[in-house]
Amino acid sequence: MASSPQRIVVVGRGLAGALVAWRFMSRGCRVEWWGNGTHSASQVAAGMFNPVSFRRVVEVWNAAAHMAAMRQTLRELEDQLGLKLLHDVPVAKVFANEDYRSTWDDRWPQQHGVCEWASRGEELAQAGIDVLQGPSGVGRVHASGWVDVPVLIDGMERHFSGQGLLQDRTWSVKDGLPEGADAVVDCRGVGAAEELAQVGVTVNPNHGDVLTLSTPLTGPGALDTAGHTVNNGKWLLPTEVKEGRQWWRLGATYSWHRLKPTPNAMAAKELRDHMAKALDEEGAEALRAAQLEAHQAGLRPASPDRRPTVGPWPGQSKGILMLNGLGTRGVLVGPAMATHLVNWWLDGVNLPPEVQASRFKSVRQNVPGFQD
Repeated sequence: MASSPQRIVVVGRGLAGALVAWRFMSRGCRVEWWGNGTHSASQVAAGMFNPVSFRRVVEVWNAAAHMAAMRQTLRELEDQLGLKLLHDVPVAKVFANEDYRSTWDDRWPQQHGVCEWASRGEELAQAGIDVLQGPSGVGRVHASGWVDVPVLIDGMERHFSGQGLLQDRTWSVKDGLPEGADAVVDCRGVGAAEELAQVGVTVNPNHGDVLTLSTPLTGPGALDTAGHTVNNGKWLLPTEVKEGRQWWRLGATYSWHRLKPTPNAMAAKELRDHMAKALDEEGAEALRAAQLEAHQAGLRPASPDRRPTVGPWPGQSKGILMLNGLGTRGVLVGPAMATHLVNWWLDGVNLPPEVQASRFKSVRQNVPGFQD
């Protein structure tokens, strides 16, 4: 006789919760998705993905595997929800100086992994992105883009609501396993930070501001990046043409001392001024004159080593699980992390050591004998 499907409660209606709920549901589990309507950084996120770390010009962690998992999951979600979620947009990295360009270009004689995702440096005249300025040139990443995270979450909420599986309910670890559930997965992000700190898991709230702007399609005030996201330490992402105008996301700020998800009034000018340095005079003027459609901010859940934490909630009974700390690369790493969690719980597949809570000395000290 076949066993009945497991009942899984997923808590937290941001990106992590959506991905975990989806993956458990795709495995035939009965999933309830809980949340209390609190502010989520996922509703603000631009959802960008990029397999190249610009700081050191290296591949990001497990780039190939995470890219493959992300694309597979997004294709499934697009088919199921009938939505366009994944948008491929190349990045033009404006080189800060000749030393940085030399580091970039040296990757090709080294046959570095970066070469799979990017191209050698180019002079701006070759790149064909006329609005840019920068005497050291530009490097392009072709395997980048963005995921429409708010649309994904809204679509998932409609999907779960239509089946009576979306609930406006709060949960904290002291509540334990919900009655009748086989497992509960804590995906509350910074909302779980205080409780997790007590067992040695650090979730740092990283405050970020993002602007939504629009410019005319043609004529005075138009801005054209030739279909590229521009990165000069900040980023300018072309998203859609709407109401006869080109819409953009401009971001992001990073602050560890702002502990509320409220916009910082100084950030709007800071972001425009910084990006203007990468543009020619006409482009900089268009950016500064661009219409502000929205100024949003959120608190990203970040871990000290920039790896998420996946698996059992330290010190809790069996069935109380977690996925937290997706940080700024949530779109890229989140699908693989959700799959790791589900495969571990349902199939007994070992979790990668680099995402286990026991990697932290503080957890081992606070919860003696804890095993992932």
